[in-house]
Amino acid sequence: MKNDEEDTKIDLSLEIKDFGPITGGKLRIKHLTLFIGPNNSGKSYAAMLIHSLFKVGGSAELGMRIPFGFRGRPPLFRPFESGRSWRKNDTKELQSFLKGEIETLKEGNSIEIPDSLVEKITNAVSDKIYEERLGKEIVSSYSAPLGDLVRIGARSFLLKIGFNSEMVSLGIHKNNLTVTEYPSIDFKIKIEPIDGTEIDWITAVNESGKYRIIQANKDLIEIEDDETRRALSILINEILNEILRICIQEVAKKLDAPSYYLPAARSGILQSHKLAAAGMMRKIPLIGVEKMDIPKFSGVVAEFMASILDLPEDKGTFYSLAEEFEKELIKGEIIVQTLDSYTYPEIQYRFSDTNIPLHRSSSTVSELAPLILYLKYIVEPRSILIIEEPEAHLHPKNQRILARFLVKLIRRGVNIIITTHSEYLLEQLSNFIMIGKIEAKDRVERYGYDEEDYLTIDDIAAFVFDMDDKSGGSTIKEVEITAEDGISQEEFVKIQDVLYDEIIGLRKDLNVE
Repeated sequence: MKNDEEDTKIDLSLEIKDFGPITGGKLRIKHLTLFIGPNNSGKSYAAMLIHSLFKVGGSAELGMRIPFGFRGRPPLFRPFESGRSWRKNDTKELQSFLKGEIETLKEGNSIEIPDSLVEKITNAVSDKIYEERLGKEIVSSYSAPLGDLVRIGARSFLLKIGFNSEMVSLGIHKNNLTVTEYPSIDFKIKIEPIDGTEIDWITAVNESGKYRIIQANKDLIEIEDDETRRALSILINEILNEILRICIQEVAKKLDAPSYYLPAARSGILQSHKLAAAGMMRKIPLIGVEKMDIPKFSGVVAEFMASILDLPEDKGTFYSLAEEFEKELIKGEIIVQTLDSYTYPEIQYRFSDTNIPLHRSSSTVSELAPLILYLKYIVEPRSILIIEEPEAHLHPKNQRILARFLVKLIRRGVNIIITTHSEYLLEQLSNFIMIGKIEAKDRVERYGYDEEDYLTIDDIAAFVFDMDDKSGGSTIKEVEITAEDGISQEEFVKIQDVLYDEIIGLRKDLNVE
């Protein structure tokens, strides 16, 4: 179980300065990450930023193979030749280097691509992924130009994104994201000749430690007739494209976890998505005829609506767990009915063999329905699931049940980020940390939990977003978590102290003993 959990863990650190309402602070993402703090303190801003980052990884295409017989500049490099870090002359330089090393390959020896060229290529890939794609994802998620996301009173924002020891820094220049510090490269690229009978194509790629090894078809290298130039051109261009693919994979693989976002307004959106979609459909015939006022949604809301309208037909990995969740929390089930491929899905609550529309079900049912549907059909191991205020409309007893199912998801490889105001949820999660110190059989026999119902302090991180009266923004601070006491409740204790002092004062004024 531990090795599987390590494979699904997201190792991300994030430093934020002057972004939205956030003055500054650092975050670390673990299997379960909690954002705590008052309203309008930037919790959702931080959560949406993380979501935007992993949406980039989901869209990082590695390109297609070049057609056999292609000559000239390799096509995969062309989109990168207009950036700051890589130009057409750099492609030509790399081509010339490979042509000059052909004799080495003919002799059966391997060659290594200079680190300086590999670094330039990875920098160009970082420009494409972070400046272009991340910039677009952030604009989409917040439905705002980048300049509008700079904290009021500041001139720019700064983002530092870290994976393990690698760090990329981003700023904003002329309303565009700009890489100000590139990640270091921790791999090398080697080319070695191999017998053509051992590979299915012109090249193949293997991995050995820090080396990414491109195996080149020896038959093409050794051609000694009129086809030599053409064959070598094909081979060199294919090697070039493999080099670029390797660099793309090395940069993008850190972002390859699918991310799903459940916004705070999810229950209302779920009840009204058909109405919104129908309204837009009625406007389609008027496109080009009259001015259109299209409803404006943030990217995360639009994604949520689209995911509900296009739910997969097949059951997902966590379908059975979602059924347990339904049985315990809503005493029924959430069902999706589609009459045909041309109609919107009808989402209903089935209780005692009766189907009830969501708008007539309880607030608890409508609030949990999106989470249940995501678990049934969408979320997979290693996914990132971001939930704003999962405790909304839930009785404290049900918040405890919710916490237990969140822990089950974590044990099965889902990475969860939540924003919360609930001390009940935090208390129950703290209990699961302390339960982690108890023998597995005692969890079952003495406390009535399953063996998998536990957390370790390595599973969880919590951060409080504190409002700073001086700057008008918030600062992010890590909350202490220990195996003995769980999650520090200092943020809520402050409020409790204020309430207690007020109660004492009122009782005194009212002469109440």
